[in-house]
Amino acid sequence: MTRALHALLIALMLVVGPACDWDQDSRALHPPTEVGLLEDPAGRMDIAQAASPQTAVRYQTRRANRMSLGFSQSALWVRIPLDQAPAKGRWVLEVSAPWMDRVDFYLPGPDGGWHRQSTGLKQPSPANRQGVFSLTAPADTPRSGYTYLRLQSVLSLNAGLRMWPETGFEINTVTDTFLYGILYGVMGAMVLINLLVLLTTRDQAYLMYVLYLVSIMAHQFCLQGQVLFLPTALWHLVPAISLVVSSFALFFGAAFCRVFLNVKKNAPLGDQLLRGFQVASVGLLVLGLTGQIWWGTWLVHSLAMVGPVIGVYAGFSALARGFRPARFYLVAWIVLLFGTMSWGAWSMGVDFLVPLPRSLITIAAALESVLLSLALADRIGVMQRERHVLAQRERRYRQLSTTDELTGLFNSRYFWSKLASEIVHSHKLGQPLGLVLLDVDDFKRFNDTYGHTEGDKVLAELGRLLQSAVRPADSPCRYGGDEFAILLPGADDQASRDVCQRVRDALARCVFLPGDGAREVVNASLGAAQLQPGDDANSLVKRADQALYKAKASGKNQTVEF
Repeated sequence: MTRALHALLIALMLVVGPACDWDQDSRALHPPTEVGLLEDPAGRMDIAQAASPQTAVRYQTRRANRMSLGFSQSALWVRIPLDQAPAKGRWVLEVSAPWMDRVDFYLPGPDGGWHRQSTGLKQPSPANRQGVFSLTAPADTPRSGYTYLRLQSVLSLNAGLRMWPETGFEINTVTDTFLYGILYGVMGAMVLINLLVLLTTRDQAYLMYVLYLVSIMAHQFCLQGQVLFLPTALWHLVPAISLVVSSFALFFGAAFCRVFLNVKKNAPLGDQLLRGFQVASVGLLVLGLTGQIWWGTWLVHSLAMVGPVIGVYAGFSALARGFRPARFYLVAWIVLLFGTMSWGAWSMGVDFLVPLPRSLITIAAALESVLLSLALADRIGVMQRERHVLAQRERRYRQLSTTDELTGLFNSRYFWSKLASEIVHSHKLGQPLGLVLLDVDDFKRFNDTYGHTEGDKVLAELGRLLQSAVRPADSPCRYGGDEFAILLPGADDQASRDVCQRVRDALARCVFLPGDGAREVVNASLGAAQLQPGDDANSLVKRADQALYKAKASGKNQTVEF
């Protein structure tokens, strides 16, 4: 029989009749149609008392396969008519409650005695570490009368009861194994994927998500019974382990909410509530470590039902403030809210019109893990778009701070900064550095004749010409008014002359039409200088300016080198 991941069940297997000759109904589930329930508050009643005629009238008949006292320290006796078992073959009586402290099964014998088999966290059976027992009853075991179960737990005394033909139980075991394998596989995949993203982005939200999801998986192992793979000697620690694991899941869940939603900014009240929730989670950790299982059980169920409500409130608050990644987050938390509240209500003994699958909380947790992963991806996308917009704005502001709006060239601020750095670089590497200053000839006359608007057109066109005439490494700048400067890194005398000639030739070919049929050609004077040992920015500019002054004094429309 496959039992690989069926530790979520604590089942008692009863074999009556021959081990063959199954009929066509041998795989069908047979829920008991009628059971009797009797609460034993003191927990001292034995099988003789529970099965006595005097006690029989005290059983409350239930036509359901659900046994529940909610959170109770009482023992619960369950009376099951033997004639409800499958008519042929081997069959299984399944008690779905992996957290039960004690489960005692009593089968009547032909001599009027009782055959007892026990399991549970406080009395693990050496026959099977997972709590699944195969019992071979005597051939003359009665098929009338009653068999009894005694259940007791410091946690929720709440269990489902089902009868299976053994073949059907085996198929159900395989199905459950496959189902939980998928659910845990989904959560494990989300952990690995987001762990890789965490290593890449170093984003704290991913760290909280990974810690939260690992804690949730560990919590589901405890809740659904996979933790019973531990040695049976440790089973009595499972309730405390479950509380400790739950405290981590609740703490990191709140931490994830706070980081992901940026609740300090987007949901201030939610931040305070989540902080308080984390404090309560630490209190739960203390209760688990000190063995206060009863109080810890009440606290963990309360926090599990309140936590998603706080998370949903914080999500709506963040969404109302324009935090768009809260959309996936809200769907995820609403799914978890449904799962935890349904599970919590079921644990407290609330009956539902539609039976809830015991895997509901695990399904909700797996679905939440996927939705939260999508929320994180959406958040990263939003953050990347915001960073892109900020980077564009930064580049724009930087460009505006260093660029002349009219000509599109670098401005005077950039010129002096760039000149200083190029001088240091040239001195250090021993490379040449050329500087050219350019001034438009008779520009005042042009402005006075045609107006400043036409003069601005000349300056704008000159800016375009300079950008096309210089080398890629050169830096043309508007030095001031109608004066321009060109930084020529690595340019010797001849390279500087070539740049100056290209500028003058391009300007000479440019004809301006300022209006009234006028045609104007604008000339410029240029002064060039080479960096000398010991030069700084001021001395180099001074020599280039002297060369420009000489070009002006010598008749304009020419280049002079200093």
